[in-house]
Amino acid sequence: MNYARTIAVTAVIVFIIGLFYWALYSPKQDISQRIYQTIKEQEKQADLAFKKVTFEEISAGNKYWQLVADSATINKSTGMATLRETEGTFFKKGKAVLKFHSPAALWDMKKKEILLDKPLGYDVMLEKQIQSLIRSLRSRPLSVFTLPQQYKKGFGYWFQAKNLSWKLEDEQLVCTGGIVLNKGDITAHADTLSGDVEFKKVMLEGSPRVVITPDGAAPVTFEAQSFLIESQQDLFTAQGNPVVTWEDATLLSDTARYYQADKKLALQGNVRVNYRDISAWGDSADYFTDRQNIVFSGNTRAQQGENKLSSQQVNVSLKDRKISLLGKSKVIVNSEEIK
Repeated sequence: MNYARTIAVTAVIVFIIGLFYWALYSPKQDISQRIYQTIKEQEKQADLAFKKVTFEEISAGNKYWQLVADSATINKSTGMATLRETEGTFFKKGKAVLKFHSPAALWDMKKKEILLDKPLGYDVMLEKQIQSLIRSLRSRPLSVFTLPQQYKKGFGYWFQAKNLSWKLEDEQLVCTGGIVLNKGDITAHADTLSGDVEFKKVMLEGSPRVVITPDGAAPVTFEAQSFLIESQQDLFTAQGNPVVTWEDATLLSDTARYYQADKKLALQGNVRVNYRDISAWGDSADYFTDRQNIVFSGNTRAQQGENKLSSQQVNVSLKDRKISLLGKSKVIVNSEEIK
């Protein structure tokens, strides 16, 4: 009896584990596939069909979006609406903030979710310039998002994406698969992008990598588990295991933020750089990417070759491969202490 019970319990555990792995690793239907499959299914099942129709999402007196389609169908039993040749607008506090064009869209009325195929979206402030922008675009294999280098001080945001979704539940736009985000001298790559309809806060996840390209210098690569971009502050915050590299220099810390306007990486907690024969440590550091210069503060130490140094602050010039000390210092050269 115990043997049979053991076999039964083992079988249940194996089944649960198998189900988990299937859910985790089985091929996922992408947004475009879902949209066109639903359109095909509703060609024979639709309860209602429209030409030149407008849909809106209004909840608690707030208008969230508006969709205008050349043609649309609704299936009452599934709560699905399909739309072709769609123009739309997202609103924030009653104000139009984001416009888009999409060849096909799906509105899940039960889940209060919108799915868009190959949308072109833009800040409403770009309404007059968007036609010239469209003429300059080419078909791209990736989803490309462009934000101004400085918030509200230049060209507004726009994107050309493979897919996009939005839910009333969290009011977040989500794009998946092959993301490129451009913001001035920064190009970021990720698997997933999510953000509000004004792109004031954007999250990059899925092996994200931020590449900073200073004028006339080698690029700086910034990696972490995820990145939060706060457009109003022109701020990139690394979340989880940040790693910064420049040529063959590696910079590690507990936390890291990039202030784009200041061209400065601010690092906190167990900060360390390794660069050829140079090593330096500190509680915090500021890395000025345009000068390839790192200033360490708090319990600072450094070593170049056999020479050991400590000071109130340690300055490491990656470009010149030099260490300089600021404040009260101690240097040990060939085991002889010099104060």
